[in-house]
Amino acid sequence: MKVYSSRQLFIDDKFIQFKENIKLVVHQPTKTGEIVIWKNQSPHHRIGGYNSIIFDEGIYKLYYGETLYKEDGVYAFVCLATSTDGINFNKPSLGLAPHYHEKDNNIIIGFGAGGVKDGLGDGGCMVFIDPNDQKNKYKLLARHGLKRHMGLYGSSDGIHFKFEKEKVLDDRRFEKTKGETYRGFHLDSQNIIFYDETIKKYVTFVRRNYEIGGQVRAIARGESKSLDEFCVVEDMKVIIKPDEKDPQFFVEEANKEVPVIDYYTNCVNQYPFAADTYVMFPGMYFKYNRFIDKFSENKPMNAGPIDTFFAASRDGIDWDFYDRKPFIRLGEKHEFDAYAQYMVHGIVPGNGNNMYLYYMGSDIIHGYGRGDQYEERENKIIAKANLKPTNNVTAISRLVMRRDGFVSASAGYQYGSIKTPILIFNGNQLLINVDTSATGFMKIEIRDEHNKPISGFTINDCDMIHTTNDINKIVTWNDLSDVSSLQEKEISLYFHMFNCDLYAFEFTNKLI
Repeated sequence: MKVYSSRQLFIDDKFIQFKENIKLVVHQPTKTGEIVIWKNQSPHHRIGGYNSIIFDEGIYKLYYGETLYKEDGVYAFVCLATSTDGINFNKPSLGLAPHYHEKDNNIIIGFGAGGVKDGLGDGGCMVFIDPNDQKNKYKLLARHGLKRHMGLYGSSDGIHFKFEKEKVLDDRRFEKTKGETYRGFHLDSQNIIFYDETIKKYVTFVRRNYEIGGQVRAIARGESKSLDEFCVVEDMKVIIKPDEKDPQFFVEEANKEVPVIDYYTNCVNQYPFAADTYVMFPGMYFKYNRFIDKFSENKPMNAGPIDTFFAASRDGIDWDFYDRKPFIRLGEKHEFDAYAQYMVHGIVPGNGNNMYLYYMGSDIIHGYGRGDQYEERENKIIAKANLKPTNNVTAISRLVMRRDGFVSASAGYQYGSIKTPILIFNGNQLLINVDTSATGFMKIEIRDEHNKPISGFTINDCDMIHTTNDINKIVTWNDLSDVSSLQEKEISLYFHMFNCDLYAFEFTNKLI
C-alpha cells in the first residue's frame, strides 16, 4: 500500500470511500482586470494565444507571442517580459532582433533573434524547464512557418535561445478513408511538452484533427523517454474530443450531426504544489457560423468565440471534466476579454496563500481580420452575429487563485461527512486546506483498519475547526497535534463538516 507523505487534493473520489451531503465543486479564479501585456494597434497586429509563464530563481518570466498579419505573410515572434512580484512586468531591451522595425525591443525569437530570420508559424510558443539538461535547461517549443512539425530551442538563461531540434513533434498527414478519419493536424495550437517527474518521462499534449462532416479539433497525449522519441501525432491517444454532451449541428451533405464545439488549446500542467495532480484548461472553440449561417459553397468556416474550462487528472491520461462550465467568464462587450480567452501555460506562486495564473483575452473573435483567403467570408459571419471587435484589443491579464483551490469537497448548510479509504502515512502532523468562513465548522476523527475510532483522535477529542480560512491548518485533538504514534499504521480519516470547503490534506513533518 502506498505511503502518503505529500499533499493530496480532492479533485476526484480517490480519497472518498464514503460521503454524505458532500459534492465536489469547481472554483473559479479571481479576475484582477490588470493588463500585463497588451496590443490595440490593429486587428492585424496581435498578441498570440500561445504563451507561457515560468517562476525561476525568484523571477517571473512571461514568454508571449506577437503576430503580424501582412500582405506577404504571417510573421510571428516571441517576446520576454520579467517581474519580481508577478504583477508588474518589464519589457527588457535585449537587442537580439535587429531586423524588427523597432530596434529597442524584447524579442527573443524572430527578426534575427534565436537565429530566426523572419518569423515563426504561430503567434506564440511553449516554454518549459528541462531538469535533465543542466547546460540549457530552458526549452522553447515552436513551429516554423507553415511546416507541419514542431522544433525545439534551448537556452541556459531563458533569454538567448539557440535552435536544437528540427522535429520534436511531427503530425504526418495521410489520406482520409471512410468514417471518422484523421488528417493533417497542423499543430497550430499551443502544444505542450514537459518532463513528468512522476513517471520519469517526457509527456506531450497536442492538437489532433479528425473528420466527421468537417474538421474537428481534439487533444491527444504522447510520452517518451527522451525528446527525440515521440511518436507521430496520429499515433497518440486522444484524451478529449467533442462528444454527445457538446452541442451538435446537422450537416446535410454528411447526413449526420457534427459537433459545434472544438477543443483547441489544452494548457496541461503538472500541478507544482501537490502530488498526483494534473490540471487542464482546454480552449472550447464555439463555431458560431454553424448557428448563424450556412453558405451554399459548403466550404470550411473558421469563426467563433473561445471559452476556457477546467479538467483534472491523477495521471494525465484519464480526466474529469466536471460540468464543463467556463473556468473564466467572458468579459462584457466593451472589455478586453469579451470574445476569446487562451490560458497562459504555467502555474506560479503568488503572494500569501495564493497562486497566480494568466490568460490572453481579446475582443477579436477567432477568424476575424486574418488577412487570408477566407477573411471576407469569415468577417460576414462575425458581422451577422454582431461580434465585431469594439477596441481591437489583445491582452494578457493576471488571475488570482487559492493554493490548491481548483476543486473542493463542499458541505452546504447541513451536516456532511467524508470517510477516506485506508491510508498509511509518514509524518507527525495533519494539515488541511480548509475554508469554513464564519458559519461553517469541521471536526476530524482518525479510525483504525476496522473503522473504529482511535482513542485520543475521536470526534469528541478533535478541537473544533471554525472561523478558519487557511491552506495549512494544523489539526489538533485535545490541543495536541502529534500523530506520529499512528504513522505506518493502517488508518482512515473521517471528516465531519458543516457549510465549509475542504481542498486538500497533508501528513507532514514540517514545523508550521
